[in-house]
Formats: sequence, C-alpha cells, structure tokens
Amino acid sequence: MTLHSLRERTLLVIPIRIALGIALLGGARLAGAESGPALLAFAIGLLGIVFVIFNDPRARLARGPVEPLELPADATVAPRWRQALGASIPSTIGVAVLSLVALGPQPTLAALLAGVEAGLGVAAAISLGRVDPALYVDPKSRAVYRR
Repeated sequence: MTLHSLRERTLLVIPIRIALGIALLGGARLAGAESGPALLAFAIGLLGIVFVIFNDPRARLARGPVEPLELPADATVAPRWRQALGASIPSTIGVAVLSLVALGPQPTLAALLAGVEAGLGVAAAISLGRVDPALYVDPKSRAVYRR
C-alpha cells in the first residue's frame, strides 16, 4: 500500500500553485491584458478563493470527525513527485487549463484565474499549521492513517 503524507503533499503543492499563478498572470499580460485590470483581477481571484475556502459553510457540514486508522506495517510513502501530482489533480491543473483557455479571448479572465491559482497556494500555506504531520492518506480509498 502506497500512502501520501498530508503535510508533505501540502508543502509540495504550495510553490507549484503560486508559481503557476504568477506565470499565468504573466501570460495574461503577454496576451494583451492591461496592467491595472490584470492586477486587479489577479488580486480579486486570489483574495476571493482564499475567502471562499475558509468561509464555505458546506465545508463545515461535510466534515465529520475522522478517526484515523492504524498505519499498516507494509505501507510505503509515495515519492515526492507522485505526492505533488496527486495534490495538483484536479484543482491546480484544472484552474491552470481554464486560465490557458481564456488567454486568447479573455486575457483579463485569465488573470483572474491566475489569481485563483495563486490563492489556492496561499490557502494551502495558511492551512499548513493545521495539518498533522502524522497523518497519511491512501489516494485510492481516501482512507486516513496515523503514523
């Protein structure tokens, strides 16, 4: 059984999301978005997604108490690249693709989505202190284990 560390996944995805957000903002500027509107859209996307992530009432309703299982003796931890990829699917990659699709017809929308991408990284960084380093997840079954 190959498990992912919840803390390591979070640590690995933060720079990916922030770097992608900045790169996509640069792409939006190159695609024709004016500086002022692009930066404003980026800021709105970043702040908006952080606000929604930490204030969505559905998240409080969906979370029940999760009792972690005991870590199996034969469990191994996935390599970092697999953990980073697992943490990036679908949200990080999905937002990046949407932003790329918007580059041509709507570069300011692409800047907004770039802000959403970076905001996902900022939200992950803010939540890092709440992630227990002893918790692991099986990405296939979504079962949580404690080391």
